[in-house]
Amino acid sequence: MEQLLTYLLVVAGVGQIFIALIYNWVRDILGWDEDIARMRHPWNRQIAHTYSRYIQGLNFAFGLLTLLFTKAFFEANALATALAVLLSLYWGGRLAVALFYYNTEAITRRRRLFRYGGWSFNALFLYLAMTYAGVAWINL
Repeated sequence: MEQLLTYLLVVAGVGQIFIALIYNWVRDILGWDEDIARMRHPWNRQIAHTYSRYIQGLNFAFGLLTLLFTKAFFEANALATALAVLLSLYWGGRLAVALFYYNTEAITRRRRLFRYGGWSFNALFLYLAMTYAGVAWINL
């Protein structure tokens, strides 16, 4: 079982780094920077850019931590369990936002790439949430 979960965690780590690395490409495809540039207040633009980079950095860091400390997730100590719970909630929350908050109908109707990309991201978010939840469950 630990070997399977190790494999699942390695895939999760790579998935999170993938999300962080393609972030700039996704921003370009969606015209995100152009939309942000139209914000009336420079401070709001700066906040949007700063927060987006924090999220990109966190996604990369979560992936790197997972890859570097895969075995530590199975030590069943409080820190390993807490990190697994945090990551499960983080990615579960991200999935919930994608499914129940974002209105993507206009953009997904425009291009198939957006529709399939959205489904793929949601599948990856679900995978990440479930993998970390499984690790937390085993640790408990």
